[in-house]
This record gives sequence, C-alpha cells and structure tokens, in this order.
Amino acid sequence: MQKLEQAINCSFKNKSLLKQAFTHSSCKQGISNCETYERLEFFGDSVVSFLTAEFLFLKYGNESEGLLSKKKSAIVSGAALARVAKRLKLHSHLITAKEVDKENPALLADVFEALIGAVYLDAGIEKCREILLKFLFSKEDEILKSDIFQNPKTLLNEKTQELGLGAPAYEALGEWGEIHKRKFKMAVKVSSKRLGQGTGFSKKEAEQNAAKEALKALGKKDNCILGI
Repeated sequence: MQKLEQAINCSFKNKSLLKQAFTHSSCKQGISNCETYERLEFFGDSVVSFLTAEFLFLKYGNESEGLLSKKKSAIVSGAALARVAKRLKLHSHLITAKEVDKENPALLADVFEALIGAVYLDAGIEKCREILLKFLFSKEDEILKSDIFQNPKTLLNEKTQELGLGAPAYEALGEWGEIHKRKFKMAVKVSSKRLGQGTGFSKKEAEQNAAKEALKALGKKDNCILGI
C-alpha cells in the first residue's frame, strides 16, 4: 500500500490499522480474531462529518443552518465519498475472502471512511483534515453542481416541513443476500402513513430510494392519502 500512503502523504506507523481499514467482513468467516473495517468505518464516518461541518461553517459565515446542512449532506454522501475512493483506487487494496464487487459505490464509501478513521488513530486529526481538503473539499463545486446535491432525503424533509407534516421516519423492512452482496429494504413514513419504500446495497441507499418514492407520492395532486 506504499503508493496509497504516498498519494495521501501519510506513512502509517501502525500498519495493522491500514490493513484493517481494507479488510472486508467476508474475511471473518472461520477466523475469530479477524479485524475488519466496520469499526473504523463507524469512527471515520464521524470524523468526516465533523471536519466537513467545520469546513463549511468556517467558509460560509453568513449561510443559514438549513443550507449548510444541505451542502454537508451532499459532500458526505456515499456517492461523493465513493468518487474520492475511486480516484484513490481504494478498491485495488481491498482484502476479501470471497468474490466481491470491489467497485460497489456503497462499499467504496465505507472503505474511505474506514481509511479516514485509521488515519485519525495513527496520525491525528490534522492529517485527516489535510486529506479531506485535498481529495474531497477541493471537489465541493463539482459535488454541488451534480445530482448528489439533490439528496432525496433532504428534499423530502424540506417538503414535509413545508407542508407542516413533521419529519419523515424511516424503518427497516428487511435484508437478504450473502454478506458481501447484502441488500436492504427500507420504508419511509410521513404522518404515520407509509409513502415509499426502496432497496439498496446499504441502508443509506435504500432510504434514499424510499425518499424518492415518497416525493413522487407527495407530488401527485390527486393523491389525498395524507388529507392535504
């Protein structure tokens, strides 16, 4: 992974952290002490979220909380993180025990977050900030001009608030498939009425697809299921 370390300008002192960030959950089978990327991804997700909020807060001193939240949602979205992961060729470092679609956008986004989590633990927050500035925040204009900015969950939340219906609520309907090809099904309710459902290779993706369906339902003038 020397080329990756050079690309992000971070030479790991603890190489096991770097290996863990790229170890897929399929490697757990039959190995009790196998450390996979999930815990690092959980941690890295929070690091990316915090540093993105900091970046936007400092850059846009006069913008409202609503617009800052919308921009943040686009920048930390799975699609945006997957693009960064692809540019860094993170898929080429993924360690798996089974055949896995290494270029699956949801998987790439997770691995990028795991990498950031590993960088934080090995080199600290300044190095994370440096990497995100170079590879993610520098693409802000590109992200905000793309359809990523039109996050369906954000749009649905804005629509329901506008109509006085309160915040949408998401619920899991199920999941299936092998561990490396897992699919999820989520539903979204507005005012206790189920308005949409969707599937995806992550819960986030399934929620976004459910939100798209709900937006279509709310957009139908002759649809009176909510009494509006």
